[in-house]
Amino acid sequence: MKNASNLRVVLFAVATLVAGVAQATAGGEWDLIRMWDEPRKPMIEFTFGAGVPSQRVMQGTISDVRHLELGLGYRRSVSDSGLATNLDEKELFVDYSSNSLFGRTHPAGEIGSTMIRFGTSTREGYAYDFGGSFLYPYHQTRFLWSKLTTDRPSSLSASDIDILNRYEGAFRFGVSTEGGLAVGLAELLSLRVGYEASVVYPRHVFWPWLGSMAIGGIGVGAVSRFGREIVEASPVLGPIVYALLRSGIAYGYYLLVRDEQYWPFRSETPMTATALKMGLRLTF
Repeated sequence: MKNASNLRVVLFAVATLVAGVAQATAGGEWDLIRMWDEPRKPMIEFTFGAGVPSQRVMQGTISDVRHLELGLGYRRSVSDSGLATNLDEKELFVDYSSNSLFGRTHPAGEIGSTMIRFGTSTREGYAYDFGGSFLYPYHQTRFLWSKLTTDRPSSLSASDIDILNRYEGAFRFGVSTEGGLAVGLAELLSLRVGYEASVVYPRHVFWPWLGSMAIGGIGVGAVSRFGREIVEASPVLGPIVYALLRSGIAYGYYLLVRDEQYWPFRSETPMTATALKMGLRLTF
């Protein structure tokens, strides 16, 4: 039994790497050797957000939440052409969300929730470089682990209780996608606003997950290649088009997996969440 558990851990680690390589082949954002060999700058980010968790099979309503998040990572920048500078940012993050954050209370009859998340983020795109300032339309992907606790009303149905029981009690694996815009006010300080859509799996099933992630990664990677050609041809419009293409494909994939978590393979309906986030970043 212990050997089987160890094997699952190894397979999971390989799957995460394969999913990253699938995106790197076409998108370039998981080129870890290049990231660590080239000059990079450390960064710290503080994020606040408002989110709407849901599970499409549940009859009850999960109350809206607020987010607080801390991220630590590195930024690498490469000037490609004209105004366009390729930015590649990677970080580790921890996120706390709750319906009771900042003294809020959830409406009677709704499900209260508290969630702790941690994981890795990759943010990639092309920025308009204006010397001491920049404008950065970006797309972000995450691998994350979440631990959920809930405050359940007495009227909650038995089927909803069964669904929530599949998430509570342990950390659950998930992924997220985010599109947004960052503004650099100086080389040290930047502000950003983004829209995140995340998926949390009640259980992790290796092969369907790997197949589904490969399909999503190939889609994002393909439009990334096309988007880079647009940046080379038009540094003025290219960075915006590049971010829109990546974010659009990634969000379309999210719409497919929010009903079947391992689309196109038959699978469970996961827990999902959307959130509007605002961040303050210090880059040293």
